[in-house]
Amino acid sequence: MKKNLAAACAFALFILAAGTGCEAFKEAWEEAVTYEDTPEEVEAEEAESQQKKYELSLHAIVKYPRATENEQDIPTLDGKTIWIRKNQLFSSKNIKRVKAVPRPGNPDLYDLEIKVDRFGRLQWQLLSGNHAGEPVALIVDGTYFVSFYPEQPENDSTYWIFLRVGLDPVTARGIARNAKKNYEIMNPGAFSLF
Repeated sequence: MKKNLAAACAFALFILAAGTGCEAFKEAWEEAVTYEDTPEEVEAEEAESQQKKYELSLHAIVKYPRATENEQDIPTLDGKTIWIRKNQLFSSKNIKRVKAVPRPGNPDLYDLEIKVDRFGRLQWQLLSGNHAGEPVALIVDGTYFVSFYPEQPENDSTYWIFLRVGLDPVTARGIARNAKKNYEIMNPGAFSLF
């Protein structure tokens, strides 16, 4: 009870001193509550804003690995590894935007609808034609998530591509939230040079 009374009295004195016009107290208070970033913090924040998050890449799966220079084993979510070809078939570099689409009948799984740039559309046409009927690996930030069969777009002029991948909601939303930023980092415009 005495502690509560002492705390209440201290708070009342604080309010009284702050409201009475004591300039020295006001300046001390302003200095205490105003926070300015140090140059190191500003630099770290800028570096973090330039980091890619939830970066996608699609790779061919190696059925019979020979450990050649073009093959690599990468970790999976369950702690195992899978062998892929190092050369990307498709990546976030050509993905302008992503929508996370809940799967009908199973809201715990999300598919992705991606909007690609012109070069991405051409890449996807090659990918879906050359790898029709065989799965490709979806890699997010260097970790294997799922294999899926690439589908050809409905028509050759569309920039939206549907990926039936069945991701968890957190990963799907993270990919959607970071797609535009990743595209801007990987494709800096002329205005970003100045």
